[in-house]
Amino acid sequence: MALIHRPRLVAAVAAAAAVLATLTGQATATADSPTVTKLTLGADQFKMTDTSYVSATDNLYTHHLTNHAGLTDVITTDYTKNSAGATDSWLGLRSMRSCTGDETKALPPATTSTAWCWSSAHADDTTARWWPQGLSTTGTADGADGAIQGDHVTAVVWHYRTFARDAASDTTGCKSNNLLKLTFIDRDTGKYRHVLLAEPTSTSSSASDFKYVTGHGGGIVWYANYIYVTDTAHGIRVFDINKLAKVDDYGSGLTTYGIHNGRSSACGYPYVLPEVHYYQQSGTPSACDSDADNGVLDPAHLCYSWLSLDKTGGSPYKLVTGEWYGGVDGGRVVRYQLNPAGAATYPGLLNMSGGKTVIEDAYAASRYRGLQGGMTWTDGQGVLNFAFHKGCGTLPGVFSHTWAGDTRAGTTCAAGGNWAAGPPQALSYWPKLDATQVDELWGLTEGICPSNSLKTAYPEDFADVTDARDVCYAHNDSTTTTSLRTVFAVGFTDPAVQNLH
Repeated sequence: MALIHRPRLVAAVAAAAAVLATLTGQATATADSPTVTKLTLGADQFKMTDTSYVSATDNLYTHHLTNHAGLTDVITTDYTKNSAGATDSWLGLRSMRSCTGDETKALPPATTSTAWCWSSAHADDTTARWWPQGLSTTGTADGADGAIQGDHVTAVVWHYRTFARDAASDTTGCKSNNLLKLTFIDRDTGKYRHVLLAEPTSTSSSASDFKYVTGHGGGIVWYANYIYVTDTAHGIRVFDINKLAKVDDYGSGLTTYGIHNGRSSACGYPYVLPEVHYYQQSGTPSACDSDADNGVLDPAHLCYSWLSLDKTGGSPYKLVTGEWYGGVDGGRVVRYQLNPAGAATYPGLLNMSGGKTVIEDAYAASRYRGLQGGMTWTDGQGVLNFAFHKGCGTLPGVFSHTWAGDTRAGTTCAAGGNWAAGPPQALSYWPKLDATQVDELWGLTEGICPSNSLKTAYPEDFADVTDARDVCYAHNDSTTTTSLRTVFAVGFTDPAVQNLH
């Protein structure tokens, strides 16, 4: 990663080194106090245990999901017929579009090296049911030439949304609230395909079935052959791309999953990606939003809202997760030790000691709230840096670059933001593309401006906006839904990125 040198920080970092906080409620901090505060954790605080599905997935892959697939198959095979042989345009490999018109309002005010919007062929750009959340890339996964299995790929995880008024009925087949799917995007062609994330129905080495996975999907990290996905109240799931498989039955309208009468299906998608590990904390938080204990964060449990990978600062690597918590200040940022892919023990997986994950360090985002994406890196002077994405609804969001010891006043939603609208979600770093050092910061936005009909049908979920600065303000009386969904990359060292707070 490109290292940002800031000599004026040394004194501030030294002064801040003695500042520690407990994990009881975080008081609102003044503008001249640290933006992030190092925490002292209890012996097992926020540690997770590992439930292994390796044997179960291996059995499924060997005896039931026997039509094996590689990453290249997924991003290049253009199906035009379903498994019954009938023409089915729903299965056609989709293509990302360049962002145009109102969609560009969801891009950050910085020069983009990549600016994609989703295909409208199957309403990925405007659907109110599926929402893109976490993002990671093969640039993060590899670091040598930015490729995995020879492909340059961006991965995005989505969750299915059940609306308030039909929550009781919208649960059949593959319509479960927070059902997760993963999208692989070929950077070189812009083509992409959705894949169902799956979990074996048992941990047994004789497991013979699988089910879909649910969760918010707020964070994702791709490292080596593993894809890590957050499960907000519980922990982190791990999927193995070396176990990608094509199912037997696929096509539009298919709402089955698992293995029945010897045939597999995956909610209509042609490919399934099985889980191999599930790291879980003991117990669950009282809440993971602004209603949490009247504004006090749960001291014993973590909310896994977003995820990123930090390979700087020497061994070990760090898997970084943080909390959203809505309108509550002080969401925690916890960095777990991640072993290199070539390690002798737990290769490519979280480091374990005494049956529990090992935590490198933890911080409170003392003067931040509502963080929807984040990352850390250690610069050439040994200073730990943080970058955060904060969404402001469909108002311009906030990008903040801060560091251990920083006391500057931050940009707020009320001040008009400084970044993408939509709102912005995950952050991910892409260092090299083949032999070229690109130093890219990747992110995405999730939003839509709903049509009149959508607002009328689901008033509890969609309403008119009243702030004229809001990107959706001009669409309050619109017959169509407008997309604010983008996938973008900007220069990591760009002053328009590094000088923001």
